[in-house]
Amino acid sequence: MNYALEGYKLTNRIGSVIAPNWAAKNASIKFLKPNRYPIKAWEREAEQTGTRFNLSEGVSVIRWSHNSNSNDKQILFVHGWESRATQMYGLVKGLVQQGYTVFAVDMPGHGQSTGDTSNAYLFSQTVKLAQQELGHFHAIIGHSMGAGAAAIAVGKGVTTDKLVLISGPSSIENVLRRFSGFVGLNKRTTNKFIDFIGHYVGVPATELDATKLLQACDIPALLIHDEHDIEVPVSESTRLAPVFNQSELFVTQGLGHRKILKSDEVFAKISSFVNADAC
Repeated sequence: MNYALEGYKLTNRIGSVIAPNWAAKNASIKFLKPNRYPIKAWEREAEQTGTRFNLSEGVSVIRWSHNSNSNDKQILFVHGWESRATQMYGLVKGLVQQGYTVFAVDMPGHGQSTGDTSNAYLFSQTVKLAQQELGHFHAIIGHSMGAGAAAIAVGKGVTTDKLVLISGPSSIENVLRRFSGFVGLNKRTTNKFIDFIGHYVGVPATELDATKLLQACDIPALLIHDEHDIEVPVSESTRLAPVFNQSELFVTQGLGHRKILKSDEVFAKISSFVNADAC
């Protein structure tokens, strides 16, 4: 048992009753502040094969390519919450071998980018910045919160030929409500928590729903999700898939939320989709 976590949940359950504003604000501060975890040895090796530079002040990006085998097409990877660019390398390396130039941005508050706080809307604005600075992307591939942010970015005008959304949420409000329930907030305090987040971000959570932003989207989309993902339920992808005029939902088993990024089966599916001619 994680006693610290259980104690935090108990504090929130009590606070929800006797001090709902305090409990909601405290939860919002925790939600918006991502943890930074130590880089792993395999990530250091991935880092050494790429070129690191700043996309803008405080936003770091890494570029991988084989210049001798370039097909002049660019792909953008968008990592998830409390992750970083190098953790996408399990899917990146095969696309680089196929001749793509691949970029992966450390989102604000993550990896080598600066900042102590972050949020999905800021992620999506950073995707927009990447397009402005780096040019057109043949495909944008996002995982978890990065998938949600990629969908929001496309819904707000970012263009791409292909969109791959892995284990992502369809609605930021859904994310907030799951987090709120997990940490022990009651219904009234949950609504206050969502309001606090919206005020901080500058955009209400209800406006960050990809099913509304992507109505009848013509960009071909591949949605990949594990059947037993306990962090972001597969229902998020099943909810989003019908919004696209051309979409495929590929459901895996036994990969969970993170192993899915290192799956040969998943890479083969992405490779086939990215290399196929648009319908």
